[in-house]
Amino acid sequence: MASSPLSVSADEYASVPMPPLSDNHTSASTPAATVRVPVGSAPLPTIHALQNSTPCKRKAVSIPVSLELERGHSSSAKRHRHHRSAKHVSPLIAAELLQATQRSATFSEDFLLRDCWDLHVPEADFLLANIERSLPPADGVQYYRKTGQYTCTPPDYTNTKYPEWFCRLANAIRNANNPTPAAVHSTWICTKDTAPTGSRNGELRPDFILMVGDDAKSRESSWAPTWDSILVVGEHQSKGSKPFTQLTQYAEQMFIAQPFRTTVLGILTSNTGPQLTFWRFDRAGAIGSMELDYQSTSRQLCTIVRCLYAIPFLPPEAIGFHVSSIITSHLSPKNPFPLNDSLPWKMRMSPSTLFVGEALMNRLLFVAPGIVTRGTRVWCGTLGDTPVAIKYSWRSSTRPPEASLYQLAASHDVIGLATLVAYDTYEDIATNVRFNHGLVDGHKERHNRHLTRLILTPTGRAISDENLSPSQVAKGLFAGLVGHASLYFDGGVLHRDLSPQNIIYTRKPQADLVGGTMMHLYGALIDLDYAIEIGSTEGRASGAADRTGTYPFIAMAVLANREMHRYRHDLESFLYVLLWVCCYPVTLDPNPKQRDMMGMDNIWPRLHPLRTWIFADEQTVTAHKGINIVVDERNFEGLLGRFRAGFEGFKAVARRWRRTLWGVEGSRRCTIDWEGEGDVGREGTDGMKFASGEKRDWLLHDEVRIGVVNRDAFVEARDALWELVQALSPGEGELQN
Repeated sequence: MASSPLSVSADEYASVPMPPLSDNHTSASTPAATVRVPVGSAPLPTIHALQNSTPCKRKAVSIPVSLELERGHSSSAKRHRHHRSAKHVSPLIAAELLQATQRSATFSEDFLLRDCWDLHVPEADFLLANIERSLPPADGVQYYRKTGQYTCTPPDYTNTKYPEWFCRLANAIRNANNPTPAAVHSTWICTKDTAPTGSRNGELRPDFILMVGDDAKSRESSWAPTWDSILVVGEHQSKGSKPFTQLTQYAEQMFIAQPFRTTVLGILTSNTGPQLTFWRFDRAGAIGSMELDYQSTSRQLCTIVRCLYAIPFLPPEAIGFHVSSIITSHLSPKNPFPLNDSLPWKMRMSPSTLFVGEALMNRLLFVAPGIVTRGTRVWCGTLGDTPVAIKYSWRSSTRPPEASLYQLAASHDVIGLATLVAYDTYEDIATNVRFNHGLVDGHKERHNRHLTRLILTPTGRAISDENLSPSQVAKGLFAGLVGHASLYFDGGVLHRDLSPQNIIYTRKPQADLVGGTMMHLYGALIDLDYAIEIGSTEGRASGAADRTGTYPFIAMAVLANREMHRYRHDLESFLYVLLWVCCYPVTLDPNPKQRDMMGMDNIWPRLHPLRTWIFADEQTVTAHKGINIVVDERNFEGLLGRFRAGFEGFKAVARRWRRTLWGVEGSRRCTIDWEGEGDVGREGTDGMKFASGEKRDWLLHDEVRIGVVNRDAFVEARDALWELVQALSPGEGELQN
């Protein structure tokens, strides 16, 4: 095995898990101040924010999406429904778009009436003349010979009547040039009283939508549209509502439901006058038109009519779909859009992969919510007869390609990591999605993203999969721990995004010849989107200044913007991952008297023990972890009491990992020590005291706890978990040291 300056003996890893994929959470702004500690709790050290770094912030992507909810599995739906409530998600999406929203005076020409799409949009006067003849006078489209202008006045601006009127008008505009039936494959319908199905964010009800197909089904009493049938979404302002906020929630649902969406088009209308605004959402934010008046200004009315005519006839790429990497020949002429994941999708393979055979995406495994995010999706699929994982994500242009880190790891013989089969880059926001419009030069690189596809092998199940046995979870977690150490010590790469979705269990072990010892790993660590090469321009000798991670599993010092991200913080995240997979899915004790164990229900709620780690702000989560995991052993034991049946053996591992991270030598206590300003003495215990003989109370950059360096802490954590693997799966062999 190749050696790096940080390498540890290869034989230290172990003998058992390998591979593939998922998404999570990135960073934002707002520095953390002093941690808030609940009254009566043991105090935590004051946290001072790091300078010149970006603190982690919760985003909509940190509140997970349940694929089962879309597919109608009732039991799973009940379990996950509370995860995506509008109350929690809406402010997070608003925060994502706060600094990423702008207006364009040339919106219609840039995004709806582009000459290169060859739409043959008639002149507005011709369309308006036909609309006036087709609509009844009560619908308010009139021509005044005296002025030579058309006006458009709805009978009512209230939410009760307006959405139906808008749909009548928009459908009349669509039909104004007598298109052939084959060319019409979408219809505007009013949905203000019918929530589209398949939502993961509560009862969201857009006022009107453009959906695939005709409106025959919409007249059936039991019919309801689905989020994966919507092409354009609209919201009419009502009294006391926040229409733009509601529109952003609809856009998120469409991104979630439609796997190949690159942009979502939305329309806002006013309840006080004839004003309309077009909006376009992408992975860099939102760009909107100026407010257009469709009654009093002839030019603006003409613009709206021509845009509403063009929209139903836009090709898939123009209305916001990625199609360059998939084969869409099986789609019908009346539905040319790759809307959902109901069919196996054939992939176009780059000639550079030298692959011969059929490449398929069979089943969607993971989808990341949110808008201004990577929008990661992971599919299981096949290349010929080989099972593979296919990952699509919008990579920030400021980060190196994830593929380059997989290649770097392979060059250093890192074990416990997926094998990269193919990597492709497709459209980017600035050039292909916004057509060089809307990303100002000074912010272009910071906001730009590239759509990428990675194909990796072998495939596996995330250790959060409720169908895995305790033994399988232990093996997968062990593989992730070993893979993470190999990636860091041998490959010189720090992962920085530990989560249950990023650790995979595989039934078939992967064998590696390491230091003369054959190792079998039943799983692997995956997802290098936020990993960094140690010593690169992104990271220092042992850490990185930017804040990343999956929100519930981020180490306290990173979440609070207190320290540079280093190996010690990833090891802390492993403990949070272990606690998570042992608690979920929740199984309640049938005996009500036993449900509120030791009065812990206010700290670790029965239905959602780690709820605080998802929904609370950064300071609250930091304090909650510090008090209830580190400082108060009784509270920590209360969480262990929430472990689901069969996972009792993980309690001993959790206790030992807690001491590895925060234990005080010669005491039962655990305490939080922050990284100090400088180093004293040599690595390890030689640097524990000052010349005066006083004990040091801060960590060196390569320590996990005082006197215990990264390598030794890893061995402690590995040995504790290995004992559990052996207990659950006798005969696995001996751990090589």
